[in-house]
Amino acid sequence: MKKHQLALSVALGSLMTSAAMAQNVDLSKVNVDAYGHINMAVMHGDTGYGSEQYIVDNKYASSRVGTRISTDVEELGMTVGAHIEFEYQHNDSNVVNEQNRSEKGEWNERHVNLFAKGRYGMISVGQGSGAADGATEMDLSGTKVAAFPDLRLVGGALPFAGKDGVGDVQVKQSFQSQDFEARYDRIRYDAPNFGPVKVSVSHGYKEQGGGNADTSEFAASYNTNVDGLGRISAAVGYSAQYGETGGAVAQDTVGGSISWLHESGFNATGVYSYRDYDSDKKESTFNMVKLGYKTGKHSYTLHRAQGQDFNPVGITGSDVEIYGAAYVYQPIKRLDVYFAYNNFALDADNGGYDDVNVAMIGSRLKF
Repeated sequence: MKKHQLALSVALGSLMTSAAMAQNVDLSKVNVDAYGHINMAVMHGDTGYGSEQYIVDNKYASSRVGTRISTDVEELGMTVGAHIEFEYQHNDSNVVNEQNRSEKGEWNERHVNLFAKGRYGMISVGQGSGAADGATEMDLSGTKVAAFPDLRLVGGALPFAGKDGVGDVQVKQSFQSQDFEARYDRIRYDAPNFGPVKVSVSHGYKEQGGGNADTSEFAASYNTNVDGLGRISAAVGYSAQYGETGGAVAQDTVGGSISWLHESGFNATGVYSYRDYDSDKKESTFNMVKLGYKTGKHSYTLHRAQGQDFNPVGITGSDVEIYGAAYVYQPIKRLDVYFAYNNFALDADNGGYDDVNVAMIGSRLKF
């Protein structure tokens, strides 16, 4: 009882303190940019064991909420602020399977960091994207919400059923897009833009394999419109993990992507990544090609992707090929209605596996 009274006293004290502070703060000088979206879909999965339907949160763009709070410091000629973002996924599309169709959601932090920016660029400290995060995800097709480079994020827990006594392996274990190190505790610097070119570097540490590893990243991106050709977006990146502890594994990753959108609506996107695992001399590659057409509020794409030599436990010489299609209808800027289909095929030296087919129809509402 005393603990509850103490907690209540602390909460009331904090509230009163906040109210008192609010009387002395000019909120007109504080910029608050709140955002978020809900992204739900019906997923159909077909494996060597049969087919099943699921109601899922689309991991290609997980449901989330966030805010950026900033204010100008005129004496320093800078803007300082904070970025906070959390995701919440009920029935994560990368977790559900035949044995587990319903998965309770939980809040996971994506960004919790402070930043300062001025004429010499921007520096941020805390949990957030590393410099190369997203370098393999340049996409002007309009179907990214339905055909994301890391295709395993929808239906990833479904199994490739092994033939002739060969053990099963999950789709998400057999390949990945290797988009560097995503988000972790880091210090990041973004240089001022050099025309259409942007350069970023970061260093920090990331939890991996039950341990931690120092992580450094570098990336450069290019975005511009070219007369007669249309719009081009491209990025390259490099990341290194080292000084590992526990179960972490040292690794180096290099890769990038390029996307082109012609004024006619025709578009093409390419992705490539290569990773070298220092500890066991393992190397893996991923590539993807997407061709599409945009007209008005409609976007259509076909894609082919391949992940080689990821070699999950018990598998050698793995080679995954994915063929798929996607369609997105955007009646208003805040709403995406989409359909997607992927066929996943695994070939390995140790035996054969049944294909996995995944179809999804869903919608994302932004706010």
